[in-house]
Amino acid sequence: MKFLVINGPNLNLLRYTQPDIPGEMDYESLLDYIYTCCRRMGIETEFYQSNHEGDLIDEIQSAAGRADGILLNPGGYAHTSVAILDALRVCGVPAVEVLLDAPSEKEPFRRSDIVSFGCQGHFIGEGPAGYLHAAAYLAQLLRLDGSPHSRITM
Repeated sequence: MKFLVINGPNLNLLRYTQPDIPGEMDYESLLDYIYTCCRRMGIETEFYQSNHEGDLIDEIQSAAGRADGILLNPGGYAHTSVAILDALRVCGVPAVEVLLDAPSEKEPFRRSDIVSFGCQGHFIGEGPAGYLHAAAYLAQLLRLDGSPHSRITM
């Protein structure tokens, strides 16, 4: 099983800090964490990051035939991109959304998540562990019937 992990704008500058855990996680550390967790589950990963909406759309569209599923952190595009939503709906590859922080704890305009309507599930506000939970969830969906139809929010 192979997942395409797509990260959107500004994640390349990540300096994630979790409460009660000393230190911070940079983008390369995040990729290492995702790779290690997925490998333990028997999932191969391919990573892509861009700050450009069109590049993210191109990557989503190219997933068919090279990945079984997509783990997507659209960053700020979660709240604005109908184009990414449309790409997810037509690409033919199931996707699960991950947002490191909970938008409900930020500005009010971030409470609308357009991209989530193109995903079979989304994991928000869990920090890096959200990628692990999203990967396990998507793998389970694919193992059950190969064509997930439900949408679950964690």
